[in-house]
Amino acid sequence: MFTTKILLIGTFFLLSAPSLLMAENLPKTDEVLAQVGDNRLTSARLDMMIDLMPPQLQVMLRSNDQMRKELINRWVDINLIAQEAVATRIDQEPLVRLKIDEMKNRVLVEALINQRLGTQPPVAKEEVASYYENHSSEFEQGEQVQAQHILIRLAADAGAADKEKARKTIGMLQDKLKNGESFATLAEQFSEDPGSKNKGGNLGYFSRGQMVKEFEDAAFATEPGKTSPPVQTTFGWHLIHVLDRKAPQKLPLAQVSKEIEARLKAEHNEKALKKLLDELKGKYPVTVK
Repeated sequence: MFTTKILLIGTFFLLSAPSLLMAENLPKTDEVLAQVGDNRLTSARLDMMIDLMPPQLQVMLRSNDQMRKELINRWVDINLIAQEAVATRIDQEPLVRLKIDEMKNRVLVEALINQRLGTQPPVAKEEVASYYENHSSEFEQGEQVQAQHILIRLAADAGAADKEKARKTIGMLQDKLKNGESFATLAEQFSEDPGSKNKGGNLGYFSRGQMVKEFEDAAFATEPGKTSPPVQTTFGWHLIHVLDRKAPQKLPLAQVSKEIEARLKAEHNEKALKKLLDELKGKYPVTVK
């Protein structure tokens, strides 16, 4: 537990620590919350570290004094161990030195890219609309069905007795449905598909190509409100009840605009990064053997 807590929080501390051997140059008014050797944790620095964490965790740490104290304690633990590592010159071992250098490079690269690419203008609505019109086929959705199913599992190497038992069970369930029993209730009682049985066997909407062929063929051949005959697949025996069917359609712009915007933003960033690299190659000598 001790090690896990250190590893979970340690990355944030270590990435933001300038040196474990040097005291920070701090304003005199900045409260020192903890100190290990010459390394000090101040309230301002702790706030910066919290800013690096996921939003939900930030809210918890800023509103819960006990969690904040625990965070400070973890900082002490990490710095005690890290300072001992430096004292024993572990940081000079080639593999450790390489890891430190690579981590430093990743932090610097991320910071510079965020600084340069973060100043780019947002994707214009007109560009999103133009992409939507010029790439119409990307947003065409094929026919879909919404279905429930009941699965009676049957292993590929099942013997004759197991095969007969599964066939009789699916037949029994088919009879119950013909007598008016609820498909959802029977799915909850008998289905051996753990992902759907507690939802009455409901699989939601799916398109062609998402299910095994035998299942797909039966589902798309069944009218809404009807139940298919027993269908055997590699998973076993199924009964499929189709709830709804959607005709092929083009997804509206409002539904896909965020996706298009993200795609265009990624393209803009890629172009900006290539431009930056080209500029830097002209600024710094590069040799690759």
